[in-house]
Amino acid sequence: HHTNNTNPCDDGNACTSGDTCGGGTCNPGTPVVCDDHNVCTTDTCNSTSGCVYTNNADPCDDGNACTSGDRCGGGICNPGTPVVCNDGNVCTDDRCDPVVGCVQTPNTAPCDDHNACTANDTCGGGQCHPGTPVVCNDNNPCTDDACNPTSGCVYTPNDANSCTDGNACTQDVCRG
Repeated sequence: HHTNNTNPCDDGNACTSGDTCGGGTCNPGTPVVCDDHNVCTTDTCNSTSGCVYTNNADPCDDGNACTSGDRCGGGICNPGTPVVCNDGNVCTDDRCDPVVGCVQTPNTAPCDDHNACTANDTCGGGQCHPGTPVVCNDNNPCTDDACNPTSGCVYTPNDANSCTDGNACTQDVCRG
C-alpha cells in the first residue's frame, strides 16, 4: 500500500525550486529568478543547467556624465564618446564633471562685444562687457569726428568748421 505525500522532490527542471510531491507525482515549485543585476547580460534559464547569463551589446550607463552612447560589451558597460561641453561662449570656461556633466564657469577673459567704438572688452558674469570708448580724433579741424559701432571711426569733411593755419595774416577756411 502506497500513500501519496507532500515531501520535497526534484522534478528534473533546473528552472524550478521548492518542488513538492502531490497526487503521486513531483510537481514543479516556483520558477527560479535568474537576475544577476547586470544590464550587460541577458538572463535566461536552461531547464538542464539552470541560470545562463549571456553577454549582450545593449545600451547602458557607465555612470560617467562625460560620456554618451555607452554600450555593453564583454559583460561590462563600456564608455561611449566623450561629451563636448563647448557652449561657444568665450566668457565661460567649459569642462565636464563626471557626476553632473557639462559645467560652464564665467571667466574674465578678453572678448569682443562687436562694437567698433569700444576697445579692451572683457568678460564678466558669463557675458562680454564693453571696454573703454574709442577716441576718434584725427586732429584735423576740417572734419567732424564720430564713431560708427559697425565700422569704427568716421571722419567727415565739413567746410563750415573753422580752422587756422597759424598765420595771422591769412583768413583761413576749410575746403574738402
